[in-house]
Amino acid sequence: MRLAAALGLLPGQTPSAPARKAAPSVTATMRALVDLGESVATNVHAIYTPTRLFLCVTMEPKPEALEAQLAADRRMAAGHFEVDRLWSAASVNARWGRRAVLTDGEGRLLDGAALGARGMTDAGAREVFFEFSAMDVYPDKMYLANGDARVRVR
Repeated sequence: MRLAAALGLLPGQTPSAPARKAAPSVTATMRALVDLGESVATNVHAIYTPTRLFLCVTMEPKPEALEAQLAADRRMAAGHFEVDRLWSAASVNARWGRRAVLTDGEGRLLDGAALGARGMTDAGAREVFFEFSAMDVYPDKMYLANGDARVRVR
């Protein structure tokens, strides 16, 4: 009884086990200079948490892809709203990101990361964001891959 009172517990309550500390999050940034077709990837920032892997790929649309997308967006929006370069750049970057999957160095899909994952979560004019499920063990080499175009993320 005295121990319970000393711990600030009400009568009938028992002390619970101390909460386990979650593993710390780890971040890493890698340089990349990869031609992705319509865009070029320049950097990858990864955040490894106990439950999720978050990736941010810095990308820049190639001028010809951006101009073609801008023209298409202007035709689509004609008379309704103005389209700017940022809007069109995000569309170009998203085309690669929507189909990108996480693979190991041999090109095999990392099923553990794909289960419950969202893949690409957002695309902007300068970066594309991804979210995958955390894995107990990550391979030495990991890539975001879309066909032959792949960006090393680890």
